[in-house]
Amino acid sequence: MVRARGVGVPAATASSQATDAAAGILDSARRSAQVKLLETVKTIRIDAETRVADRVAKEDAFREGLNALVSNAAITRQEYLSDGTLEIELSMNLTGGFGQFVLPEEIRQVEPVTTMTVIQADEKSPPGKKGQADAPPYTGVIIDATGIGARPSLVPVVVDESGEVVYGSAYVSREFAVSRGMSGFSATLDAARNDPRVGSHPMIVKAVRPRPGGYTDLVISTADAARLRSSAVHLNFLKACRVSIVIDPVENR
Repeated sequence: MVRARGVGVPAATASSQATDAAAGILDSARRSAQVKLLETVKTIRIDAETRVADRVAKEDAFREGLNALVSNAAITRQEYLSDGTLEIELSMNLTGGFGQFVLPEEIRQVEPVTTMTVIQADEKSPPGKKGQADAPPYTGVIIDATGIGARPSLVPVVVDESGEVVYGSAYVSREFAVSRGMSGFSATLDAARNDPRVGSHPMIVKAVRPRPGGYTDLVISTADAARLRSSAVHLNFLKACRVSIVIDPVENR
């Protein structure tokens, strides 16, 4: 969610119609907030190489579409001060319509992966007695990227130490990327564990460094990458964007 505050000040000469004056103050406050909202949205990283501002500068249609989204941002707070000044807050969700508009076209619908649970017999079990089932499958993944200067983006990429992609746009289904974002971001590991998007049994891996070329893409160890790839189950929770990345707060980067 992006929020921006706008202020509308009464004109020195009040209108003869109180409703006209109030509408003018509201319009002024809304325009003020929209300018700030647009400037904030432009700073958002789409991926390691591109910010929203880059597409605004290069694509007229994108700029017009983004302006339309900003103009439709909802007023979530409105307060008149004693001197007649109006303060409002506009809010725009980065999922839903914004995600559908900004996310790259290569993020497409992905069909679910069929999985099968295999129960191996315990060699020490008495004849005729079933073995124990394997541990429950992971429901998501938490990537601890603290201490390496990692930064958020709409399309994060995770690779192993040889550069092979473990998670990226090809792994997610567009419906989930649009509705919830490709990844959640948390400031602490505890907060990530409590994020419903990763479920009750998330795998936790440590990012060892950013990938060269940007601080939004992450490198995990070869061993952790193998663990993540070890079962087809992971394709389903990656498809559903059940990923949370822990990054340092801005003041600690």
